[in-house]
Parts: sequence; C-alpha cells; structure tokens
Amino acid sequence: MHVLILTTGLTGILNASFAAAANLQRDGMRVTLGAPCAVGEQVKLQGFEFLQLPPVNYEPAPEIPNFKGFGRKVQRFIYKQRHKKTRQAAAIDNLGTEIFWQKIMSVKPDLLLIDVELHEHIMTAVAKKMPVLLLSQWFSLWERDGLPPLTDATIPGVGRSGSFTVLRKRWRNLRRERKRIFAKKRLLSGGTDRRSVLLAYAQKIGFPLRYIPDNFWPGPFTYAELPVLCMTDFEAEFPHVPRPGSVYIGRQVFAQRKEGKTDAKTEKKLEKIFERKRTEGKRLLYCSVSTFRRGDTAFLQKLCTAVGEEKDWLLIIGLGGLAAEKDLTNLPENVFAFGYIPQLKVLAQADLSINHGGIHTINECLHFGVPMLVCSGKRSDQNGCAARVHFHKIGIMADKDKDDAAAIKKNIKTVLTDPVFFEKIQDMQRRTAHYREEKILECTVRDFMTENANAAV
Repeated sequence: MHVLILTTGLTGILNASFAAAANLQRDGMRVTLGAPCAVGEQVKLQGFEFLQLPPVNYEPAPEIPNFKGFGRKVQRFIYKQRHKKTRQAAAIDNLGTEIFWQKIMSVKPDLLLIDVELHEHIMTAVAKKMPVLLLSQWFSLWERDGLPPLTDATIPGVGRSGSFTVLRKRWRNLRRERKRIFAKKRLLSGGTDRRSVLLAYAQKIGFPLRYIPDNFWPGPFTYAELPVLCMTDFEAEFPHVPRPGSVYIGRQVFAQRKEGKTDAKTEKKLEKIFERKRTEGKRLLYCSVSTFRRGDTAFLQKLCTAVGEEKDWLLIIGLGGLAAEKDLTNLPENVFAFGYIPQLKVLAQADLSINHGGIHTINECLHFGVPMLVCSGKRSDQNGCAARVHFHKIGIMADKDKDDAAAIKKNIKTVLTDPVFFEKIQDMQRRTAHYREEKILECTVRDFMTENANAAV
C-alpha cells in the first residue's frame, strides 16, 4: 500500500507527519510526504520520499483595472459586482487544482492523508473518488457539549464562564461573528475572497456541500462526515463525546528527528549547559517561542529577570530563528538565548518547559515527561491548549502580558517543587501508551482501506 501524506509543510504539522510516516513504514507501507512549501531537503534528511506540490494560492482573485482619481474605491467595488461570475471563474482556475492532481497521480498513491487546512486538495481528492483520511493536528475543532471553542482559554466547569449555558453562547457568538466576517469579505471582493472561491469550486466539481456546515477556525471550513485522524491524545482533551468519524491516534512525535538548522557552535554550547546541569545540580528550564514576535520581547525580558535571581536555575531560550540573540539585552549569566534550537534534544534534558501553547511543543513535552508553564501566545489554538494543560495539572496556564517577573518566578517554583505536576504527566504518559502499543494509526489506515475495497466490489 502506498500512502501519500499531504501537509501544509509548516514546521509543527511537518514534524508530526514524520512520526506518522515512520509508524506506517514500520507496518510495511510505502509512504511519501508532500507539501506546497519547499521542505524537500528537510523531509529527505529524515529518510522519507518527498513530493513537491504547487504553492497554495491564498489570494486567487484576478487583478482588476487600476482605477485612479476620486471615487476609485467605488469604481473598484462596482467593477467587482458587474464582473462577479467571470472573475470567480478565473479565481477558480487560479487555484491550480489540475496541476495539483497531476502531481498526485504521478506517484500513484492508494490513500491520501490530507491536512485539514489544505481545502482545495481535500475537495479535489474526494471528487476524484480517491480514498481520503483527513489529518488534524489540533485538539477538537468541532462544537461539542462541554467544549469551549479552541481559541478560548475557558476551562469547562470552572466558574460561570465554564458553565454549559455560557459555553453554548460562546459557540453561537463565534458562529455569528465568523458569518459576519465572511459576508463582508464576500461582498467587498465580489465573491472572489478565498472562502467564496472554494465554495464555488466545491459546487463546480460536485463536492458535497453538506461536508461544510459551519464557519469555524481554522478557517474557513471544518469538515463534517469525512473521517479525521486526530494527532493528539484524547486523554489530554477536555472530557466530551468526540465528533463522529474522529479517531484519536495519539500525539505524533518523531524522536529520531534530525535538525538541519542547528550549527556545530550551538550544539557545543548546549552540551556545556547540559554538563553544568549534571555536575552542579542545576534545574534546566527551556523556553521556546518558535513564532517569536517583537511584542514578546517584554515577556522574555521579565522571564530573564525572574530566572536571573535564582542561581540554581539554568534557562535556554529558543527564538525559532525569527529573532537574533541581540533582541535580548543584558542576559544574566544563567540565561542563554539561541536562534535555532534542537528542541527534542533540549527537552530530553529539561526540568520545565516554558512555552506559548503550541500543540506540537505540548505533545513533545508529554513525550519527554516535562511539566509546563504555558504563557499563551493568544493566537489560533494557543489559549485552548494552555487551558487543557492547566485542567490536567500537567502544567500551569499563565498570562505573558499581565504577569510580572515575580509572578513568573512564583509559577516556575510551583511547577518545579509541587510533585503533582510531574506525577500527572507521568500518569498521562502511562494512559496514552496504548496508541503506540495497539498501533491505532496503522490499524485505522488498514481498516479504512479494507472497507473501501469491500465497498468498491
């Protein structure tokens, strides 16, 4: 069986796909990884086949005449409305789905595992009758009783905000807001915004619109009925009844991952820090802000102040390559900042992870048994991830904007000294071992293909 795994190619989902690919290969399947980003060298470094896909066109709308002078905005709007049908048809062509499908057919896969964010790829494959399983790197995206939206830091059952009634209201408000946003985009673009174009493409190729029932993040679609492999641990979720058709396959961490961006100088510095931890009995803290923004500098400076006051702590900061060490000034002698960090190597040595709530960092902390202080970056799913960490007592949810150095230091001490956090994360490791022991991913894939073969007879 030849399985083609298609992802956006962004770092987190790409790294998770390495683990999924390795598991499927060990089960005797041939696996190829594909992405619209230029990540071929990284994929091949891990020893996997790679298929380069054409880039995703996030702005498929065709150009319009360059109106000038007073009233040009009105002229542009009128032009879009008058030429709506022809412009939308051109936008559909600009998606480049035929080129995508030719690429897919060139490797002759038996099954596609497709990232839930690759919408035109999903629609095309389903319309072409190719067996498809969706891949979700997130915790639950779907509206379920007892779950807040994934963008929300609310913990179910805690206070009035976590009540059943308020949670349902949050979903209603989110749905109303998303519909307002999409309606505005549709009007102003003349039906050539990405969502409208994808819906028109779905109608053109016969993709069932019942699969696209709601307007939730990550937009524009979360699919109904199509089977989904959730690359997280259900045990790390808030308690709820999962969406029908969702199969939790457990966190996907490729512990053998080779890091191509780390230089020898960084490796040498890290080994010296690890040696200090061992010989001097220090506690090693690791802070990862992989999608570093200038606004996070204030938080990092507060963190450095907090750690600098505790000489028994060592802090490694990984900036994700988006900022240089010079962005942090006057570092204490026990704080070390790097552009790129081999995260798995550092987590294997760490006593505590300080992170912004990225799902893949959380999964890697669970893999290595490292408790967390999650200071949510407040983007995408980070609030929801932070809330789940706090709920399961595998770490503490904090506020990177409100907490001062004293509060940060207090939280670090709490996680390092209260045994409940380490005990809970060890318990989580025990309760999630069945995903690998029972080969949930591999069995799900094989069962799915058997069902498809029987249905075709």
